[in-house]
Amino acid sequence: MNFPNVYALGLALGLAVAPAWAQTPESDAGFTLESLLQTMTATSGLSAEFSERKELALLSAPLESRGHLYFVPPDRFARFTTQPEFTALVIDGQHVRFREGADGDELDLSANPMTRAFVDNFVVLWSGDRQRLERLYAATLQVEGERWELSLAPREAPLDRFIEAVVLRGRGGALEQMVVRDRDGDRTVTALHSVRLDRSFSGAELERIFAGGMPADGPADGR
Repeated sequence: MNFPNVYALGLALGLAVAPAWAQTPESDAGFTLESLLQTMTATSGLSAEFSERKELALLSAPLESRGHLYFVPPDRFARFTTQPEFTALVIDGQHVRFREGADGDELDLSANPMTRAFVDNFVVLWSGDRQRLERLYAATLQVEGERWELSLAPREAPLDRFIEAVVLRGRGGALEQMVVRDRDGDRTVTALHSVRLDRSFSGAELERIFAGGMPADGPADGR
């Protein structure tokens, strides 16, 4: 399991809505990333599909995967890989669980230092604590018209030991691409599809995601 890239996906979902700490000049269309903070704080829930390509120095061909992401304010997040193999990462408050295979055994990772860093950094992105965010990341933002590119470098251990930078590119309020550059030279390119910032989850969907460890969208076996 690669926690730096899982962390980056959670980061991207927060930034796709509003990176509140960035110094964001207005574009020709009047667009600012700062103005999207209200959307982030007002969201009832978020869901998205993702496709991911990992370019590893030790492999001649990239590894590709697809799946679903869910976020329920203030601190519930789930990432399900459905292709080529099923995995589930479920964060429910302070509890973190991981599973390989729809019928695999669950691992409790709540006490894992890397997991704890991921959870703490992800939750603070949605808290609107600008000072805390600026302590965690060195941010460089470029805006041209409706297009924007935001580069983030973690400032603190243990994340800064694994990730060199996370680069997000988008147009208007839509995140189009995320590139994660690892310290070891590997690179992960992720695209988000069918992003919903106003997802209202039913009680049955919340039970399926956070208790059952299965995506709310898709067949019963999670594939």
